[in-house]
Amino acid sequence: MKFFVTGVNGQLGHDVMNELNKRGYEGVGSDIAESYAGVADGSAVTAMPYVGLDITDKDAVKKVITEVKPDAVIHCAAWTAVDMAEDDDKVEKVRAVNAGGTQNIADACKAIDCKMLYLSTDYVFDGRGTEPWKPDCKDYKPLNVYGQTKLEGELAVANTMKKYFIVRIAWVFGLNGKNFIKTMINETIERFGDNNNGTDKCRKERRRHRGTVCDYPCCPR
Repeated sequence: MKFFVTGVNGQLGHDVMNELNKRGYEGVGSDIAESYAGVADGSAVTAMPYVGLDITDKDAVKKVITEVKPDAVIHCAAWTAVDMAEDDDKVEKVRAVNAGGTQNIADACKAIDCKMLYLSTDYVFDGRGTEPWKPDCKDYKPLNVYGQTKLEGELAVANTMKKYFIVRIAWVFGLNGKNFIKTMINETIERFGDNNNGTDKCRKERRRHRGTVCDYPCCPR
């Protein structure tokens, strides 16, 4: 089975390509750079077939996907800088990538009758529900530009395709790219140091509170 994966220079696409290789599937990666520009970790993705592609270019998307002829497209490419997406001068670009680019991918997939998997986000909801949302829930309430444009991407896929999957994910992490776990590790190191300094501070804090658990991340629970 042959897969075409967008956004392989990023954290998610990088790991998706490696997982496809691990499972014995054929994978062709793409991103906006002319050649692979993700982390040079020597993993499979760094040597797998790659095509430079701007997903906001409708004609280019149609041409590439038609030539690759995948059985399925895994669409990982997106504008994911949530806070920056709120800047007035970025909104048009964010929408062009997350909504327009996704529409281009969906149109190309429909034209060659291949499946499409779209990676979306829990940000299409406001997070104020009292019970889990069901897969067919239409009570969308995005609170920011990122969530709104990813929702527009979802609707583009659902209204265009018959063979599609929409997967909403949150708190993605991995060895490649920036993520919440790396941020917490770096902040801990910055605050407490990367040696025994943090542990010493924690011990002093515990003694000060007569052995009770302190607020330092290094304190054992």
